[in-house]
Amino acid sequence: MPKNIIICCDGTGNQFGDSNSNVVKLYSVIKKIPEKQIAYYDPGVGTYKYPGLGLSINSSLNRIFGLITGFGLYQNVYEAYSYLMENYESGDRIFLFGFSRGAYTVRVLSGFIRLMGLLEKGCQNLIPYAFQIYAKRNPNFKIANKFKMQYCRECPIKFMGIWDTVSSVGYFGNWKSYPYTANNKNVEVIRHAVAIDERRAFYKQNKLGAKYNNIKEVWFAGVHSDVGGSYPEKQSELSKISLQWILNEAAKENLIIDTDKYRQVVLGKHPKLVKPNPFGVLNKSLKGFWYLGEIIPKAEIDYSKKTKKWYIPLGRYRTIPEDSFIHETVFERIKYCKEKYSPPNIPKSYQIEKTIDMIAK
Repeated sequence: MPKNIIICCDGTGNQFGDSNSNVVKLYSVIKKIPEKQIAYYDPGVGTYKYPGLGLSINSSLNRIFGLITGFGLYQNVYEAYSYLMENYESGDRIFLFGFSRGAYTVRVLSGFIRLMGLLEKGCQNLIPYAFQIYAKRNPNFKIANKFKMQYCRECPIKFMGIWDTVSSVGYFGNWKSYPYTANNKNVEVIRHAVAIDERRAFYKQNKLGAKYNNIKEVWFAGVHSDVGGSYPEKQSELSKISLQWILNEAAKENLIIDTDKYRQVVLGKHPKLVKPNPFGVLNKSLKGFWYLGEIIPKAEIDYSKKTKKWYIPLGRYRTIPEDSFIHETVFERIKYCKEKYSPPNIPKSYQIEKTIDMIAK
């Protein structure tokens, strides 16, 4: 009988603790039933020690190093890919979830599978070779296809739910871009929650294309972790809005959710947990040492034109394209919040996205 396989990849420096991301919260409300639904969780890039660098597991320097360079991305992709290798059977439905650089991790994972396929069980020794073919600046698609036909199987992905993907892997920018991370016809449905108010240069937005899939990117009020979570619970009312939205979108594709846990964790039907609230605390992320990143030159790359230009970020707002989807709660906050909320980057034309909760019914 086909089963669901869920891959959860967390954001930069995130892991299970007192201030959990939406990835952790999602993992906590999905059912784990061996014959019906299994799940995998991986903490974020920059969370653990880098061998040989002498950086401790809780070191802030370690976290910043991972944030700036994206060091550790391959290891995260390798482990998630290996889990799929050992558990996937034809007909299974794969769900990918990620936040921040964890969102980019699952986008790379899906792109890797799109180009190379999924190796047969027990072939972990071939993963580095497959990834080397995939990760080249200009991949040899003929060699990739031969490798795929010889060693791999097709592996379609049912759903990808991601929170605020940040730009690529590293701060300074280069010509590196992994194949099929923007457009990927091997993923059936993609939902992306994006932060309106994030201004840090380290967290530049990374939009999806819309060439093939059932793709929807929706903008939500708040900074990076107001959308993807990881603030303390009392400051998580905004992030619960996008969590509720993505879970309901995934439920439409038959993700199996524990309704009681969903009501507690997501809807706040528990005395110690908060509910989604458009008037919740909007945190400030651009502060302290993050200001240093606003005066360091940053590269802006146009991959289609192969041009690079440098600019000084200075905390500039993200660009929201015309006709983007903006969640209805953004306008509730603009209209009714006691603290003035008037983001200057709202476009002149937009579409309003609503959350219809089918899980709690």
